[in-house]
Amino acid sequence: MALRGGDVVGFILAYSDANLESDEWLNHRIKGEFGSFLVIKQVCVARHAARQGVASRLYRHVLRQWHASPVIAAIVSEPENVASIAFHREMGFEPLTELTPPDGVARKVWVRRSHREAMLHAQYQVAVDLYKHEDVTNWNKLNNFFYITAALAAAASFAFSGGNDNHRFSDQLALVVAIIGFASSLAFAEMLLWGRRYLLARKNSVARMEQYIVWHGGQRVVGRELSGPRRDGLRQSPTGMIMILLPLFVGLCWVALIIVIAVK
Repeated sequence: MALRGGDVVGFILAYSDANLESDEWLNHRIKGEFGSFLVIKQVCVARHAARQGVASRLYRHVLRQWHASPVIAAIVSEPENVASIAFHREMGFEPLTELTPPDGVARKVWVRRSHREAMLHAQYQVAVDLYKHEDVTNWNKLNNFFYITAALAAAASFAFSGGNDNHRFSDQLALVVAIIGFASSLAFAEMLLWGRRYLLARKNSVARMEQYIVWHGGQRVVGRELSGPRRDGLRQSPTGMIMILLPLFVGLCWVALIIVIAVK
């Protein structure tokens, strides 16, 4: 509230998204799409105090007090309110989006964000590093599986090649190797399955972090193409499923070897 000589010459109505009324369609839409905010719902200046900086002082008072989240204000789009647009630009606001509530009157939403680039950059870098680490870990698991499988396959081949004169012992050795190979295949398939789940969780975390960064003025990178039709392959890469199927396929080969030894 602005006072002059004991008289009220202006007031501003602002509140956070925690205090929204159920019929505030536009504000609920902004909250659902972008996140928390403080909305400047209305500013009113007495006629005799107009163009004397009262509205600017009221806005600056609110902006000095609030740092928890972006501050938004909605301006009717048609007819264009040139004076209000110029005022909000001067206050550091920038256009965010344009929405048409159920009343049919289009409004452009303007936003003023606090500057916390260093913190956001650091948190985003941590999220990306975790995502990359999980991806590298999965590939290392697959490489280790191939090394173990190659060693077991060499042992099974040695047993079948007649390197040991005791054929019964050779068959038993090959059977043990095949069982170990089958168990190893199942174990790596399970590890890769959970690794893929963790990878997708990390990717979703990065996308959510990007959404927050966009709300504060940044751009989407990982999450840019994740939405829309025919984007399933980008949200969940088929490569991850192939990584899981490879150990399962090798496991089937070991089962086939066990059956051959059993009926031999």
